[in-house]
Amino acid sequence: MTSTEHPGSIRIWGAPSFTEEPAVPYRAPEGRFVADPWSLATNVFEPGHAREWPDEVHYEHELVWGEGGPLDVEATGRRWLVPPSLGIWLPAGTRHKVRADPDVTVYATYLNPDQVAPRWESVVGVPVSALLRELLLHDTTAVMPDASRHSLQALAVEQMLPLPVASIELRMPRDVDLLHVAERLLASPGDGRSLDAWASDVGMSPRSFMRRFVAETGLSFAQWRILARTGAALVLLAEGRSVREVARTVGYSSPSTFVTVFRRTTGMSPAAYARLLGAPGH
Repeated sequence: MTSTEHPGSIRIWGAPSFTEEPAVPYRAPEGRFVADPWSLATNVFEPGHAREWPDEVHYEHELVWGEGGPLDVEATGRRWLVPPSLGIWLPAGTRHKVRADPDVTVYATYLNPDQVAPRWESVVGVPVSALLRELLLHDTTAVMPDASRHSLQALAVEQMLPLPVASIELRMPRDVDLLHVAERLLASPGDGRSLDAWASDVGMSPRSFMRRFVAETGLSFAQWRILARTGAALVLLAEGRSVREVARTVGYSSPSTFVTVFRRTTGMSPAAYARLLGAPGH
């Protein structure tokens, strides 16, 4: 993720000079975000700035996270709905696209592959705990001796741990009509219309709709909708919504049915997931 305010270089100040000469910033090479000898750097995109970043590929690994709302991330032909308090790890060289609502603060933490051993070779969810958040933001704003910065960055990297639940990945169809249906379900996960109704809406027979949907997403329509609803539930739970409210919002009249489906999909209960992220009210 790039910004016109951050033209390809990150200023990270070293320790004050004993001779009181002006500090000289370490500058990242052209096309990179982290200057040697540092391990990481974080860009902050405040609300109101550009809300969509087109396809990008970076030399560094990247942890994308946000506050104030979910992020919509596409990578490796899949789509992730990333709730607040959760980041998404993108290995170096991964082509990706990020979208966010105008009121969301977006953070892009870049990790220098020359300094940090690869954490994961695929896209992974990483909880952004209160400690990790403070470490990354303090590194961005504070002036400190080089030794202290190295220690702070090493601790931040240690705090990056994978989310111990199944990843919610949505492969989006390429067909225009099917994509229209998928986008509407993501916008309104509680929409309970049947496959037949959706097929009629885009002028297909139910059989043709089902066959093409499986061919393009690898999932049946029912399976895909379960993942879409679960992804939406992750966002709502991270915001502190109750299990009953989340169940109703994403299309389940019975909270117990929602809990069963959520547990089967993610490996943990909705309440346990909310506690893991430190969501308010849980």
